[in-house]
Order: sequence, then C-alpha cells, then structure tokens
Amino acid sequence: MAKTLAKGEAREKDIWLYSLGNIANNLIFLFVGTYVMYFFTNLLKISPFQAGLILMVARLVDAVTDPLMGMIVDRTNTKHWGKYRPFIVFGAPFLGIVFVLLFTCPQFGPVMNLVYAYVIYIMYSLAWTVVQIPQLALPIMLSNDVARRTRIQSIFQALGTIANLVVTSFALPLLNHFGGQDDPHAWTVVVIGIAVVATILFILSAQSVRKLDVYNPTLAEKKKSGVKMSFGQSMAAVFKNRALVCVLIAYGTDMFAMQISNSARLYFFTYNLGGRTDLISYIGYMGTIVAFLMIFFVQPLVAKTGKKWSIIVVEALAILLTLPMMFMGKSVAAVMFTLLTIAFTQNLNNMLSRAAVLDAANYSEWKTGMNNSALVSSTFTFINKCCQAFSAFFMGSIMTAVGYDEALAVQSESTQTAFLLMMTLIPIIGYVCSLVGMWFYPMNRKDEIEMQEALRAKRAAERQEEPQIDF
Repeated sequence: MAKTLAKGEAREKDIWLYSLGNIANNLIFLFVGTYVMYFFTNLLKISPFQAGLILMVARLVDAVTDPLMGMIVDRTNTKHWGKYRPFIVFGAPFLGIVFVLLFTCPQFGPVMNLVYAYVIYIMYSLAWTVVQIPQLALPIMLSNDVARRTRIQSIFQALGTIANLVVTSFALPLLNHFGGQDDPHAWTVVVIGIAVVATILFILSAQSVRKLDVYNPTLAEKKKSGVKMSFGQSMAAVFKNRALVCVLIAYGTDMFAMQISNSARLYFFTYNLGGRTDLISYIGYMGTIVAFLMIFFVQPLVAKTGKKWSIIVVEALAILLTLPMMFMGKSVAAVMFTLLTIAFTQNLNNMLSRAAVLDAANYSEWKTGMNNSALVSSTFTFINKCCQAFSAFFMGSIMTAVGYDEALAVQSESTQTAFLLMMTLIPIIGYVCSLVGMWFYPMNRKDEIEMQEALRAKRAAERQEEPQIDF
C-alpha cells in the first residue's frame, strides 16, 4: 500500500528545494567564519585583538535584534507571502550586497579601515538575522514528525556540505587564480560570485513552503482582538524551555570550539605543517560524503534512540578521535586522521543539534500551547553568531598573547603550539560541555513520540478536521 502523507506534511521535492537554502547558508557563513579573521588581519591590517573585538561587539547588537526579529516573524501574517517567505525573498539580495562589502578592502588608512570593518560587519550580522531566522524555522511547517524532520535536516545538512566543500577545497585555489590570498581584487571577485549564487538559492528555498506558508485567518482574528504575547512573556517562554536551554548549551559550546578550530585551520596548515594548505581540500570532500550518507541512516537512528542519546554518543566519539592529533600534532598522518574523522562527527552532531532546536520549539508549544517557533529559531542564529564572534575574540587574544606576526614566514614555537591547542584541546573541552548539556535534555524517544502526536491532534483541531494516519 502506498504511503500517504498526513495533512500539512511537505512533499519530498519540496524538502529538497528547501534544502538548497543551506548551500546558500554555508557559502556565506562558513566563508565568513573561516576567512574573515585572516582578511581583517592580513588585508585590512587590523590587529588580531581588534578583529576579534569587532565580531564580539556585533553580538551585543544581536542580543537585542535576534529575539526581536523572531517576535516580528512570529507575528507576521501577510496575505500574499505568508509568515516566513517575505523576509527570505527580500532580505537575501541585501545580505549578498553586504557580504561583498565585508570582503572589500578600502584604502582609507588604519583608523577608517577599522571603522569600516565595524560598520560593515554589524550590517552583515543584521542582514543575516533577517534571512536566517525565518529560514531555519521552515522545517516546523514542512513536517510535524520528529524522525522525518530529522531526515529533512539531514538533507538540508547534506546539501550544505556542497558549500562546505566549495569553501574548504576551492576558495583558496580560486583566490590564487585571481591574484592570491593577499590580493584585494581576488577577494572581491570570489565573494561576488558567492553572493550571486547564494541569493538565488535563498529565494528558491523559500518557494518550498509556498503552499504551506499561507495567510492564517485565525492568527489575524487573534491580532484584531488584541491577543498577543508581550516581549517579556515571549522571552520568559524561551528561558523556561528546558529542552531549548539544554540544546543551546550543547550546541553552543561545541560550535564555539569548532569555530576556533576552523578559524585556526588555515594558520595551522600554513605555519605548523609547512604550508600544506593543499591538504585542507580533503576535509571538505570527507564532510560532503558523510553528509550525503547521513540521509539514509539518520531517520532510523533517531526513530530508535531519540536525539538525546544520539548526540551524547557522537560527542563521546569526537573526544576519542581528537586525541591522535593532540599528541602527534607534527605528524601529517595523525592530523589528517583526526580532521577527516571529525568531519563525520561534526556533520552528524551539527545536523542532530539543528533538528533538536526545532524539537524544542515543539516542546514549548506542547507544554504551553504557544507557538513561538521563529523566536526559538532566533536563539539558534544568535548562538551561532555568538560562537563565531566570541571564538574570534578569544582566538585574536591568544594570537596576540603568543606573538603572532603576519609578516613572519615562520612563527614562534609558542605560536605554533597555540594553533595546535586551538585545533585539539579547545574542541575537546567543547565536546565535554556538550555531553553535560545533553545529559539534562528532558526528552527521550518516548517523549518525542508523545509530543508529536499531541501536536498533530492540535493541528487537526485547528483545521477542524480529523488527523490523517501515516502508514
């Protein structure tokens, strides 16, 4: 007998269309996360400490704008574009323009270059907020089934690794082709190409929910009657969401450490491994292979064990896999073994954590009856940007303390040791913190099933019809 999707479940082709958006996400986010420190220090000639401070200051702005954006999206209900799509379709071109400006090298002089970097990075952060918060909330509309939504996230993650491959394996060759990694013109050409592709893919991704993201008369009536949550009530609902707090602790500490590791990668291969930056491309290849393999096994995995124990096992495995590089950092074989195997755990954990954030949005609705999925999504984007910013500030402070000098072809032993620890010890600390966070996660697999069935009945009642049965 053929399988029938329940009312409101997205078609398979719409899931793949939505997932195109993660190519756009990662093209921009990973490029910024991997190269913005290098661009600031080596092209704009900003000190590592100041470069890290720029990114940290932008997060203070996000502390206000991210939750506000989440609340704006949750209250949006347009007749022609629905709730989420207008922000993605109209915000993506602006994000592309600001992204190009972020990697533009003006000849203003040291002080004005610093001011320029502050202004443009904050603009980039705001543009990212406008597009990302609604986009990451779309799976809430695509499926109510926790296991199926994990598969959606795995497809989303798999397509995103195409961008990871581009950034990891082809960005430097492209820069070298157009003039080299220290040529401002080369950066401009490369980022314009990325911006155009990302903008198109964002807009295509938004079309995946064109039949699901529609005008909601019930929400309109509530708005007319004055029924709405205040900012304080909305934020209280977020902080009282134990599932969300646990996931954000687990994801945030893990991502903070991995952002430091990713940012240190180019320095490590340049100075610790004698300029073997050609090896970086293999990490991108591995990540792509693993991500596509996850499509086939992640839904059965979560359906059997649930998110909590899946993430705990993956984090414990990551600790063991990092040890060879930590103790044999001069060995190319040990370094590549660690980084290639960590590509597996990092991709799997990232996908599971993203899906768990969406489950936390459902958890809030299940326990309180309030749907604040975009606000919950905003906490994820905020944590993501905080990880990028504070990791850059931390890394910049360490590089300054150990005497990093971009003019030197060979860095000091203490500087090289710092790069090794940023690639190994700091990630291990992040993995341990993630284990602790998920240990207190309030849902096992039985709870996930109970939650999704309760919400399915709630959705059916809102449509005033009987829920259809999947078989």
